Amino acid sequence: VEVQPLAALLPAAAAGPGRDGAVCGSDGRSYRSVCALRLHSWAARPRLHKAHDGECKLGECGAGPPVIIVPPKKIHNVTGAQVYLSCEVKAVPTPIITWRKVTESPKGVKLLEELPGDRVNMAVQVRGGPSKHESTGWVLINPLTKEDEGVYQCHANNMVGETHADGNIKVTEQSKSKKIDFLASDSVF
Repeated sequence: VEVQPLAALLPAAAAGPGRDGAVCGSDGRSYRSVCALRLHSWAARPRLHKAHDGECKLGECGAGPPVIIVPPKKIHNVTGAQVYLSCEVKAVPTPIITWRKVTESPKGVKLLEELPGDRVNMAVQVRGGPSKHESTGWVLINPLTKEDEGVYQCHANNMVGETHADGNIKVTEQSKSKKIDFLASDSVF
């Protein structure tokens, strides 16, 4: 059994330029060999595959910064409702999506709160797809409160770049009299 030095397992960029056997991975990174790509792929999600022989070039293999193809919308609902914002992003390598709530400090400084944070009425979910090199993210709020009103940012990044798009949630206080009227009208049917 031949033992290779650790440098043989590193991505081509780390091992140095001009190495024989370099391959371009589906993540847009160059690897010294197919074996080095496979080793790296064991820990990667999604699994990597060889895009082509030779080192990757920026912009090659479709590599590029994330592009938001379906931005979050503007939503208007009442307190107590269940609402969600969604965002679809495409990029090579596949982007990572996070959600933030945009707030402002008393001195007017823009603040970004990572979600879900400590909020018990909020859940954040991200999955791959619907197509190759796409990710979809959601932020679900249930029950909706007046404090949830504001701007929500879908943030996407990969090793090539980053982008974001904003959605907005407007909340109207649902009065008790409307709830009673609504329940009474339901019981008539």
